[in-house]
Amino acid sequence: MKIIVDENIPQAHEAFCGFGNVVFLSGREITNDNLKDADILLIRSITKVNESLLKGTKVKFIATATAGTDHIDKEYLINNGIVFADAAGCNSFSVAEYFTASVSRIFSANKFSFEGKTLGVVGIGNVGSKVVRFGKTLGFKVLMNDPPLERKFSSLEFVSMDRILNCNIITLHVPLYKSGIDKTVHLIDEERLNKIKSGTILINASRGAVVDNNALKNRLKTNNDLITVFDVWEDEPALDYELLEKINFGSVHIAGYSYEGKVNGTEIIYNNLCAYLNTTPKWKPKYPSIEKKEIIVNKEKRIEDLLDEIITQIYNISDDDKLIREGIIIDNENRSKYFDLLRKSYSVRREFNNYTIRLNFLDSEIKRKLESLRFNVI
Repeated sequence: MKIIVDENIPQAHEAFCGFGNVVFLSGREITNDNLKDADILLIRSITKVNESLLKGTKVKFIATATAGTDHIDKEYLINNGIVFADAAGCNSFSVAEYFTASVSRIFSANKFSFEGKTLGVVGIGNVGSKVVRFGKTLGFKVLMNDPPLERKFSSLEFVSMDRILNCNIITLHVPLYKSGIDKTVHLIDEERLNKIKSGTILINASRGAVVDNNALKNRLKTNNDLITVFDVWEDEPALDYELLEKINFGSVHIAGYSYEGKVNGTEIIYNNLCAYLNTTPKWKPKYPSIEKKEIIVNKEKRIEDLLDEIITQIYNISDDDKLIREGIIIDNENRSKYFDLLRKSYSVRREFNNYTIRLNFLDSEIKRKLESLRFNVI
C-alpha cells in the first residue's frame, strides 16, 4: 500500500510508516503524476483536492489534518467512492488563544478597558464557540451570528450581521462557502465595511476571502480608522503587501498552529485511517517538555495588562507580525515562497493549559478568569 503524506504533518513518520510505503512531499508538490499508484493521500490545507489532482489515480482514502475543508471537492470524492476524513475541531483552542492574544495586546497597548465593550462573533462552530467563551471571560458583552445554526435551532441568541457590524470588536470564524444561501466569500464586502464604525477592532482568522481584501485596503487607505488583525488573506500565499502595510497585526495563516492543534489533527486522521483499514490504533502522539511552565505575576494590575504580560511570555503576536512584514523587501517572485517558508518553519507554540500562573497576590476574580482561559493558577 502506498501512502502520500504532506511532509508538514507533525509526527507523521511515527504515525503512518507502519501502514506501508510512505512518501513524504511538500503539500504544493503533490500532483496527479505522483498519485498514479497511491492508495491513500494525507494532506494539510494547501493541497487542492479535485478531479485534476485525482483523475486516473487509485486513491480511495483521503484525509486532511486540518479543520477547514474548502480545499476539498467533496462532491467529486462522493461521486467516485473516495472515503474522506477531516480533523474538525483539532485547533479550535489554538485559534481562540490567538484571538485572546490579539485583543489583550491591543487593549493593553491602547489603555482600553474590556468592561462595557461588545464582541461580535461570526460563526459559532468549534472555534467560534470557544471564542464566545473566552470573550465572556474577558468581560465582553458577546453577540453571535450564525445563520445555519440559527435556522437549525431557531434560537433567539443569534443576531443579524447589522448588529454585529455595530460591535466594538468583530471576529470572523466561518468556513469558506463559495455559493448558496450561506455564501461567505466577501461576507464582509465594501457595503458592510462602510457600516463598521471608526475605532472597531476587526479580526479575521477564518479564510482570507471572507473579507474583500481590496475593499478593506481602500477603506484603510482613505480613512485608516480600524484596528485590524489578519491571519488569513485572499490569494494565499500571494498576499497583498499594500494591504499588509495598513494592517495592525498580520500573520501567515498560523492562528491554529499551536503544537497541540497540529498534533491533534494528526491523531484524528490517524484514527480515521485505522477505522478505514479496520486496524486497532496503536500510535499516540508525544509532546515535548516545556522549559518554563510557571509564570509569576508579582503585583496586581489591570486585567488587560496582566493578560498581555502573561500571554506574551507564551506567544508574542508581535513576533509573527514582524516576520510577515519582512516579506515586504522580498521581490514579488519569492514572496509566496517566503509565506510558505514561515508556515513550514513556524516555531513551537504551546496552548494555555500547559502553563501554571503563580499569583503573588490574592484576587479570586482574576484567578477565575485565568482558569476559564485554561491556565492553571496557584
